[in-house]
Amino acid sequence: MEDVMYFAIESHQFATFGHLLDQMYNLRHRVFCEQLKWVSAEGGKERDIYDNLSPVYLLHTDENAEFLYAAARLMPTSGRTLLTDVFAETMPDAVAFQSPFVWEITRLCVDEELIRQHQPKRRMLDVLRMMLLAGMEFGYRNGVDTFLSNFDEARLRIWRRAGARIDIIGQCDDFSVPVMLGLTESGRDALEAVRERLGHHDRVLSRAPRLHSSITRVAA
Repeated sequence: MEDVMYFAIESHQFATFGHLLDQMYNLRHRVFCEQLKWVSAEGGKERDIYDNLSPVYLLHTDENAEFLYAAARLMPTSGRTLLTDVFAETMPDAVAFQSPFVWEITRLCVDEELIRQHQPKRRMLDVLRMMLLAGMEFGYRNGVDTFLSNFDEARLRIWRRAGARIDIIGQCDDFSVPVMLGLTESGRDALEAVRERLGHHDRVLSRAPRLHSSITRVAA
C-alpha cells in the first residue's frame, strides 16, 4: 500500500472524516500520553480544549482516506492557542503573535507502526519532510506569514536540514526533554526553499477527498 495523500480539513468537514479524527485522537494518546508523557488523558484518546476552537487538521492518509498515518493541528493565533498558553512565561511578547497571519502548529504525530505495515519502504524521515511541505503549502495558499510551533532538538534539526527557516524564541523545561518554541517563515519563498532543499517540486497537499459510501457508513 504505497499510494498516499496529504490534505487539510476544517470544522465543517469533521463529521465526514470522523473516522480519521478518532484515529488521530488515539494516535495522539499513544504519542503524547504514553510515549512522551507530556499530557494525561483518559479513555485512550488525547483531546484538549483547543480541539473545540475550530482548528484545521493536516492529515496524511492512504489513497482512500481510510487509514491515518500522521496528523497535525493548525490554528490562527488571533484566538487562544496552546503554545501561547504553555510558553507564556518564556515568550518575549505573547500579544505580538496574535495575528490571523501567524498560525500555530501543534500535536504533530506519526503512526510509525502503521506506516511500517502499509509502507514498508517508507522512511519516517520522509514522512516528516512531506508533512513539513504540506504545511508550508497550506501556509502559502492561505496567506500565512509565519508558523508558531514547538520542537525538541531532534525535530528541529530535521526541519532545518529540510530548509525551513526557524527562529527559536522560547523554551519550556517542564517536559521529558527540553521543548523549544520557534517561528517558521511561511510564504512562497520559504516554500520554494524547502522544495529546493528536498528536491521535491510537485505539490504535496491535495483537496480533501470524497469518501466512498462504505467509509462514510463506518464513520457514522
